[in-house]
Amino acid sequence: MSYLEEDLKAALRRVEAPEDFAQRVLARAASPEARPASWWKELGRLLRPPRVQWVALSVIASVLIPVAGTEYRKQRQVRIEGEMAKDRLVFAMRFAGVKLHHTQQKVLGLTQTDNRL
Repeated sequence: MSYLEEDLKAALRRVEAPEDFAQRVLARAASPEARPASWWKELGRLLRPPRVQWVALSVIASVLIPVAGTEYRKQRQVRIEGEMAKDRLVFAMRFAGVKLHHTQQKVLGLTQTDNRL
């Protein structure tokens, strides 16, 4: 038999309860502490100062995290749209610059041929 089986057998062997065990259980069951608390008392217990702070923090976190996530997505979308607009503007400026350069070359070519005459 392995050590694990021996340890398990030792841990699960029957042990007799103390003689006053039944009286202690009945006494505890009869005490007011053993009765289930009303929902009003449970609510009051939840609202005690240390728990109120944890509940407030939980509520704030459960509201703040989705709001922050939504705001992050909006900011990210605005940044992406801004970068796309910048890229389109740079393309348009380059395109206009090339066209302007070609036009300038044609004008310079025409003025040079006029000077030859």
